[in-house]
Amino acid sequence: MSLYPIRLNNLTSSISVLAITIGLVVGQSATQKSLAQTIGNGAGASTVNALFTSLKTVAPSITLTYSPVGSSAGLTAFFTQTPPAGTPGPITFAASDDPVAGTETVTGGRGYVQVPVVGVGITLAYNANGLTVPTGGIKLSRASYCGILNGSIKNWNDKSISADNDRQIALNLPIKVVRRSDSSGSTFVLSSHLNTACKPAATPGIPAAYIWKNGVGTTVNWPSTFIGATGGGGVANAITSTKGAIGYVDSATRLSKSLPAALLRNKKGNYTAPSSDAITEALLGGTVVKYGTNPTNRLIRINNLNDPTRPNAYPISTATYFLFYDIYSDATIINGIKTLLTLASGSIADIFVASLGYAPLPAPIKTVSTGVVSTCVNSVLGPSPCN
Repeated sequence: MSLYPIRLNNLTSSISVLAITIGLVVGQSATQKSLAQTIGNGAGASTVNALFTSLKTVAPSITLTYSPVGSSAGLTAFFTQTPPAGTPGPITFAASDDPVAGTETVTGGRGYVQVPVVGVGITLAYNANGLTVPTGGIKLSRASYCGILNGSIKNWNDKSISADNDRQIALNLPIKVVRRSDSSGSTFVLSSHLNTACKPAATPGIPAAYIWKNGVGTTVNWPSTFIGATGGGGVANAITSTKGAIGYVDSATRLSKSLPAALLRNKKGNYTAPSSDAITEALLGGTVVKYGTNPTNRLIRINNLNDPTRPNAYPISTATYFLFYDIYSDATIINGIKTLLTLASGSIADIFVASLGYAPLPAPIKTVSTGVVSTCVNSVLGPSPCN
């Protein structure tokens, strides 16, 4: 199913699917239902804020709070067991687009797991005011988006952009790039892609001026002329209010803000929109890895996504990872976490997830994620079932 553009009937269907899912997960005894609906307090990546907002809207009986403070702040809160300032606690889970290294430890010695839950694309959304947008949307070749994001291409009338679209997009309109000013998993995903794709080895013939040299990380050395904004929502709002703007924002936030996004040329030479299908296609080419030193093999990540090779893959795709402790003092949290996994990545929830701008994980990856959570997040007070 393609969600570019999304259709209202898909959203209506997704709500019905979610209702069925909730019935299957929590439609047991009254006691079990109560246990399964408590998730607790999470913090982290803004990419999944739309997921939690929608869950609370269509399933108000589920108890959870989520603070989209960014991947880095969410991970810090999780490992220190200290909620970010102004957010509720205690922290029961975190979300990040940047998987942990595997050597991090939780204050107090608790173990933890990390699992991919949904796929997401990092889109290049733009403000169409003043632009002549071709039918189907603006296309950007690898050279064009590399040049825009390293600050070398400064105007929408640039010959590279015009060549991509068989026409001039604007006579004279300066490009205003909007980037994250906070420490962000989205920045990590984007910079990881640029550090691979914007190099001659990946894109033969790329102009020297467009080669990426700004680093990889949750923060990078952006040109000083770029506009900084906090959170995916902040970037989206800045794009909306700035003529000539383009910026990176996750596929769910882009959809919720009704922003157009460029079709990007992937490694195989095909222009692809950030649809659910194209993001899942990218994930299908990834490699599932179990890793970690503390704990061992309880951390899951998907490798080989920096520059996907499948023909219809969206080129800047990733998974959002959830982190849970292996031991909780309240059985309601354990049941709630398992409910959350079913609602977000269960097979019958795929339409719901996709309607929000995410992509369902490929079935083999779902099996790995649910298996780790079922095995390791399964104890009240301890000892850990995975030690």
